[in-house]
Amino acid sequence: MDNNLQKDIIYQRIKEMIENGTFAMGAKISERTLELNLGANKAPIRDALKRLQAEGLVVRKAKSGTYVFSLTHKELLNLLNFRFVIESQGVILSFSINQNKLIEQIEKIILQMRLALALNQGDEYLKQDSLFHETLVSLCDNSYFITSFNRISAIMNTARNFLGNNLEHMQKSIIEHQEIANAIKEKDIGRVVELLREHILPEFGAYWKNFSSEK
Repeated sequence: MDNNLQKDIIYQRIKEMIENGTFAMGAKISERTLELNLGANKAPIRDALKRLQAEGLVVRKAKSGTYVFSLTHKELLNLLNFRFVIESQGVILSFSINQNKLIEQIEKIILQMRLALALNQGDEYLKQDSLFHETLVSLCDNSYFITSFNRISAIMNTARNFLGNNLEHMQKSIIEHQEIANAIKEKDIGRVVELLREHILPEFGAYWKNFSSEK
């Protein structure tokens, strides 16, 4: 296998293990464990960890090891505020230039979210949750918004799996996502932005409440 291809595969697999909670937020990552689980040697694993460190997904501590990132209250607050700005402005652009496609794709995702919830497939539900928000921005045809969203998406996905992978959260979540989808279908972009504010920002958002209870 080509060395660069192997490095990319190892990087993607470790990133997925962080996002899906195999390695929880704040957990130590053993290079030896990765070698055994992934059947890889040290070089591509260390290369992957360096890339993930640059993306803010892992923290390397001198004489201690490598850890999945964790968030203080202030860091989570900053993340949620930034996320709201990117998503709210991104969806306004998506709505203005790809309105019909946005409505169509969001309705399909909502159906998949409901199916996952009915089948008690928490991991699948959270994947569709992530795709829902990605779609709001990805149709805006503005590389700056898309790049900014992608920069925080892995961090947000990790937090989503860590804080929101429970039935109570998902039952509340589907109601909020359906309300956003309805507002998009009704072509009420002002309502969409207000619902996103309530869904994401700390004074309303479930992530902040769940995070507070973890501390």
